[in-house]
Amino acid sequence: MFEQVDYKGTWGLKGPIVTLAFYFCVLFPTLHIFFPQAKIWAPYIYPAYFGMIVLFLIFAGRATLSQLGFHNKLWRNNLSLGGLAGILVITMIPLLDFFIGISGLSQAELFSGADQRISEEPEDNFSFTAFFIPTLFVSLVEQGFLTGYVFQALVQKIKPALAVYLGGLIFTLVHFDFQLGMFLLGAITTSFYCFNGSLVAPLLFQIACHTAGWLLTHHYPRVFTLLGFLF
Repeated sequence: MFEQVDYKGTWGLKGPIVTLAFYFCVLFPTLHIFFPQAKIWAPYIYPAYFGMIVLFLIFAGRATLSQLGFHNKLWRNNLSLGGLAGILVITMIPLLDFFIGISGLSQAELFSGADQRISEEPEDNFSFTAFFIPTLFVSLVEQGFLTGYVFQALVQKIKPALAVYLGGLIFTLVHFDFQLGMFLLGAITTSFYCFNGSLVAPLLFQIACHTAGWLLTHHYPRVFTLLGFLF
């Protein structure tokens, strides 16, 4: 069973607010205004910034991996929670596509031209390593910084329900991707973290969501159309 969380972080809200303010007010606008050609690298530049913050906290002795949530406390429960939730997200996609096919919905006007949504990237160019390593890196950094560092400081100051809502909002704002799916990803991962302060379940769930996004883009355009309200 999951236990009441006794958060170990002692850094308060000042550090998270300053680092996020620098990102929103300096790093992001500078990158996109003065270096527009760097947009290709933008998805990796901000995780690198967050990763440097986490490394600084650890090497400066202001936080430990365990305090942030990288620990093995109740790891089986967290592995089960994150794994089952992730499997549910991934398996839901082919199941929805199957339902669209057998129900006759595929003939509806809504799905006309759905195949045009599919990525034109050749299948032969796909590399599991090239997909998984960036996905793992981004997920680790985002969960370590946004959940373990920022959200933990937030949830110690306000009610958990409000903290989860704000955690989802911050997750969305950081990505500058104002979509319901992004908000839900942030809210669900922070909810998992609320159970016992572990990043195992949030990390597994985020990786699964990235995988599901790849499947939608490359193989299931009809489901992408059906779930368009999330994206």
